Amino acid sequence: MATLDVPGARLHHTVTGSGPALLCIPGGASDSGVFAPLTGLLGEHCTVITYDPRGISRSVLDDPDEKQRIEVHADDALRLLDSVSDEPAIVFASSAGCMQAFDLVTRHPGRVCALIAHEPPLTDLLDGQPGIDPDELLHIYRDRGIEAAIGKFMAGAGFAGGGVSPEMRKNFEFFIVHLMRAIADFTPDYETLRASGTRIVVGVGEDSAGQPAHEAAVLAAGRLGVEPTRFPGDHVGFAADAVSFAPRLRAVLEA
Repeated sequence: MATLDVPGARLHHTVTGSGPALLCIPGGASDSGVFAPLTGLLGEHCTVITYDPRGISRSVLDDPDEKQRIEVHADDALRLLDSVSDEPAIVFASSAGCMQAFDLVTRHPGRVCALIAHEPPLTDLLDGQPGIDPDELLHIYRDRGIEAAIGKFMAGAGFAGGGVSPEMRKNFEFFIVHLMRAIADFTPDYETLRASGTRIVVGVGEDSAGQPAHEAAVLAAGRLGVEPTRFPGDHVGFAADAVSFAPRLRAVLEA
């Protein structure tokens, strides 16, 4: 475990394994721990970099009220890569973490040789199906508390409900108050991504069909000119079923 000083924050991260650099970007309120089951299965093949995004868990902001911007988060990812290797890297991004990954590839295409974007929640692509409104969630949080806001988010995303740990509750507060608006306002530059030279794989879970992020990912794949790639499990199959997910991911990377 280590920390990396970046403008406005200190990033908690881990580097394990050997081989080509593989940066894992978590989504939403998640931190590096979501990749722990996968990391041990990939370390023989890649140098795996996992981290807590700024403001999440152990990555501390200098200014807790700093306005969150996708390009700043993407710059954090770039600095992490540069601290480990100067060779073109592989990026595996989950859910809202795909926004940072798309921005990274758009502005630094030669830095990423392959991007696996697993279920980017680009719900603005879904005709007639409203996405999760960040302003509504913020209102619920301020009026009824974080548990009500988390419940609304889970229901809107099509996820099963359930309690969250105190640390995750804190992460959700940061996500809802500071980060979600930046994610919702981000639109990938599909044309630039297609022309980037980076191999882009859009992943969908075999068990998440019908959920907004899955359906949006299918449409995003079309915008990028690729077929969606099916992975075991659901929206977080890489965590819940890493034993099945890791071989599929390795096969995709070797294809």
